[in-house]
Amino acid sequence: MAKDSHPYTESKDDLSLVVHALVGLFSLNMHSYILVATDSKKCGAIGGCDIYEVGSVIALPLDYQSGKAKLQAWRHSNPEPSQEKTDNLEHEDSGTLSIDPFATWISPQITKMFGRSRAESAASSANESTFANQLPSSGSAERMERRIVEEIVRLFGSSGIFYSYEYDMTRSLQAKEGQLSASGCGPLSQAACPDYWFNHHLLQLLIGQNAQGWTLPMIQGCAQAATCTAFNGDAFQVFVISRRRVQRIGMRYERRGANADGFVANSVETEQILTIDTGSQGIHYCSFVQTRGSIPFLWKQPSSGLHPVPVVVGSEEDNAAICAAHLQREIKLLGRQVLVNLVEHKGREAVVGSKYASLVGICVAEDLVDARCVRYVPWDFHHETRGMRFENIKQLVLQLQHEISNMGYFWHSGKQALTSQQGVFRVNCMDCLDRTNVVQSALARFVLNEQLIRLGVHAAPERGLAAYDGLEQMLNHLWANNGDYISRQYAGTSAMKGDFTRTGKRNIGGVVSDASYSIARLWISTFRDYFSQSVLDFIAGNHNAEAVYRTLIELRSNEPDHAIQLTRARGAAIESSVAIVVNDGEIIQIACIVQSPILLNTIRAREEDDAVLILTNSSVYICRYHYQMEKVTEFICVDLARLHAVQHGAYITDTRTPQSLDPAHNHGIVLFFEAAVARFNSGKD
Repeated sequence: MAKDSHPYTESKDDLSLVVHALVGLFSLNMHSYILVATDSKKCGAIGGCDIYEVGSVIALPLDYQSGKAKLQAWRHSNPEPSQEKTDNLEHEDSGTLSIDPFATWISPQITKMFGRSRAESAASSANESTFANQLPSSGSAERMERRIVEEIVRLFGSSGIFYSYEYDMTRSLQAKEGQLSASGCGPLSQAACPDYWFNHHLLQLLIGQNAQGWTLPMIQGCAQAATCTAFNGDAFQVFVISRRRVQRIGMRYERRGANADGFVANSVETEQILTIDTGSQGIHYCSFVQTRGSIPFLWKQPSSGLHPVPVVVGSEEDNAAICAAHLQREIKLLGRQVLVNLVEHKGREAVVGSKYASLVGICVAEDLVDARCVRYVPWDFHHETRGMRFENIKQLVLQLQHEISNMGYFWHSGKQALTSQQGVFRVNCMDCLDRTNVVQSALARFVLNEQLIRLGVHAAPERGLAAYDGLEQMLNHLWANNGDYISRQYAGTSAMKGDFTRTGKRNIGGVVSDASYSIARLWISTFRDYFSQSVLDFIAGNHNAEAVYRTLIELRSNEPDHAIQLTRARGAAIESSVAIVVNDGEIIQIACIVQSPILLNTIRAREEDDAVLILTNSSVYICRYHYQMEKVTEFICVDLARLHAVQHGAYITDTRTPQSLDPAHNHGIVLFFEAAVARFNSGKD
């Protein structure tokens, strides 16, 4: 990227702005947009490569008039940045761009990638206005699009998005084989890992046009650094980087467990990097990686109430295959997996905790995964630390000390790797947030102490990290901030148990804060998460724009493979219903899914669920099927000879017009028969 010696220039027509990074390009129904970062702050540096957090972004329509109006409005509410602020950001070395966003490079080239020139954009805007007029109320399309754009801007501007112009944030030091800077090796995008590249889909248009020079990989997660001084005067730095996996990314109650491919929700790789310059012996880098992720099989948890009960879905065979696929992938990428499960052994969490243990056992027993590459460690966090005895976490670390020793860490000095990390701790609780972060921080502290001893920095090994003035407090804040970032991204609030992570002690104030966070999480999951989830799926390329618009209408989001899952589930419902209700000798004419209230003398119900309609040569069946229990719960059977009449007509699901709400004009198929000749089964027999 071109650099500018001064971070701000002002054109005569007031149409310029500072661009710190090109975030991506996307299209909605009304406009196509360019998304750019207009503010960022430096978080630290690794090997001389600065790391930045995005502070704010703006989405500019690519058609000239709309983009000009948007930029003028933005400039009116965002005056010229102060010199003090720009000096603090050290823009002279950051690669910040100062450009006129409507210069020739945007309109003829980027809009051409969308298949739009300025003239085409004007014609397209007229066509899209027609689409807006077709919606039920005037301006609905614009309002919906504005809300989608605002959510995209919010996600990129306030949810922990990090980047570097030279350092690949998407891969650990070990994955990069110790290579710190990508300078001289081509664009970062050529080596970045798509699994953790948060804006990868939004840059596909540029990548496809061989414009990698404009692409800048960003991660969602956390990047925090702090410096401490050793006894001999040498300073060392500790950097904590967390990167969220893009596959199955989402919000707390919207994404739980795994998908059919074994990718899990809230999957995060966290790397703690120790950097120390020993002078004549050069700079040493020590990296320790841990992972977290939702329990890897099919399960859900409704967002109703403060403590909803999780529900396991799918067959044991399917879940074993999903768990195996997940473990196989993690073993291939990171080596041996030490699975630390922190959920409760009793109560509501035991449903998924015991299932996890069972599935890991099946995977090992049936050779779906190599037994030498997996160890399952159950540790009921709430039970072990009850009564605020959080010091008991040390017992877990001691229990895992042998694993820590065998696992090791990545150590790089000069131009060679001296040691490598063999495997990882995969830690989880229900949300993989609060308890998980506390345990991961304890493991990271233990490893850091071992690294300092091995590097010869530690003057008092028996005292541990307490021997360094301010080091424990520094680590507490690093890991507490890490937990807060990931928690806000997945659950909408800061992490619980943050008082212990920050101070090493649990107190009543922290308990009160946790209670308020629980209530806030409930509110967010009920009223906001469904829309945030849909926009996240759009950013990741799992949903198209139409799916996001549909979310605003239906007030719920769907899994990326929702249609495939629904088709499979409906097929199983039809097959099971036929096997249970159809008598031997009957010839099936039709078997399909319909919407029916299955209530006598009721044409339309306020909420109608799927039902299975089966027509044979002698009878008609209407079955209610419970997808989670995988069974027919009730059905009605009517002999065709006893049918008095069949009425058919329109069936409109849209509820925004009076006709669609009138059963006399909107009823679908209605069967008339005497109740006395029908056979009912409630499923309780």
